[in-house]
Amino acid sequence: MDTKSLTKMAKSLSDPHRLLLLKEIAKGTNRGCADLFEFVPISQPSMSQHLKSLAESGLIESNKEGRNMRLAINDEKLDELTTFLQSLKTA
Repeated sequence: MDTKSLTKMAKSLSDPHRLLLLKEIAKGTNRGCADLFEFVPISQPSMSQHLKSLAESGLIESNKEGRNMRLAINDEKLDELTTFLQSLKTA
């Protein structure tokens, strides 16, 4: 894992709203954006910014289905982050 990628993920995880969003997205496969307002009551522009940050860091993936955006955890990036954190434990 390169430092730039790790920095983006760490920055993305540093916000409490993003952590809540990530937790909710992880609960269900392909959760829709509209579903998330129930769990994280923030404005639509704030939601968009937070989801953009999570997507740019690679932690979530989005797929457009008609007018809806479906979100899912990017398992590959999550595994990279987990591997890095585990390496700190053994260092």
